[in-house]
Amino acid sequence: MRTRCCHFRLTGKTPLLTRGEALFLAIGVRASGRKNLKPHPEGACPLLGRDGRCTVYAHRPFGCRTHFCEAAGGMYPRKHVADLIQRLEALDEKLGGDGSRPLEGALAAVL
Repeated sequence: MRTRCCHFRLTGKTPLLTRGEALFLAIGVRASGRKNLKPHPEGACPLLGRDGRCTVYAHRPFGCRTHFCEAAGGMYPRKHVADLIQRLEALDEKLGGDGSRPLEGALAAVL
């Protein structure tokens, strides 16, 4: 529930999503009543709510779940998540994806 990592302009990092992750995230976006994303004025994740918390927490992508940023403890060691990464990549291929893409672009493509 830490949101420092969600301030992409400050961290210089944005989570990358496969097509499967983007489709799952789109379910959360639609459930929150939105049909598209608006850029955050401060360069933060467009999925942060006015209260500064994630509006799609249950649907957040793998990178957000595994702490792609140092403020949340840093990345999980690859050996602990390699099987999950391989499964995401296989699903991406099956869904006709073309690899991981930055959150905003990946999500916009499926909304």
